[in-house]
Amino acid sequence: MKKFPIYMVNAFGIGSQSGNPAGVCILEQWPGTGELQNMATQLNLPETAFVIPVKKDVWSIRWFSVKHEIFLSGHATLAAAYCLFCRELNAHDQILFNSKSGQLKTILHRDRSIEIELPSSSFAPHSLSSRLVEGLGAYPEAVWLGDNYMCLFDCPETVKSLQPDFPTLLYLKGGVGVIVTAKYGLGKYDFISRYFAPRVGINEDHATGSAHCMLVPFWSKKLGKSNLFSLQTSPRGGEFYCENKNKIVSLRGHADQFLEGELTI
Repeated sequence: MKKFPIYMVNAFGIGSQSGNPAGVCILEQWPGTGELQNMATQLNLPETAFVIPVKKDVWSIRWFSVKHEIFLSGHATLAAAYCLFCRELNAHDQILFNSKSGQLKTILHRDRSIEIELPSSSFAPHSLSSRLVEGLGAYPEAVWLGDNYMCLFDCPETVKSLQPDFPTLLYLKGGVGVIVTAKYGLGKYDFISRYFAPRVGINEDHATGSAHCMLVPFWSKKLGKSNLFSLQTSPRGGEFYCENKNKIVSLRGHADQFLEGELTI
């Protein structure tokens, strides 16, 4: 049996009690997928990132929710970068992660915020189904489908007040989860969002980097600007400094570690 360091980190937070919790486990080599899934299930966090070293400043990364391996997790990538920067395992302010979604670049800024670059998601207009309306308990102005459903509302208060029927959303076909969004219109933020993903065991996610792979290109085009500031208005809340770089979405935010220990496998 071997012991490996495990961290729990809040990513994209607005303070120490906000953001999205992620597990980060630093391994020497990959165990089986089933073993990684068992560890993530026992940790019982929205997502856990497992990383192994490849070469200097380059790591391989995989993400797991409590139910499934995840194709892309932005907040867990931010958490993993934070842990590696804090451990001073690299001498520079940049780490590259090799993943199933391609190579992801992370950058440590002077204010200790971390920037991650993720591939943007394509999407197209989609019909509004009765199941989606029933699941959200409200009628969006328009719907798009890509990796997720994205539902536009005309009022931020509607987004904040939604009380979804998660068993109904569980049986939606197509997207992994449902993004709901609206223009903020009150000065500080450009847009707000929430994210529901019961299919992967997360009824409401707290701060979702992968959802912004759709949100940022959408709002960048709609508002006519490449730099955006967004709020994910979940119970814990998350803030994202965003930039649309054509096929790349840049997200910058803060992270805070709240637990450190050892994992035995």
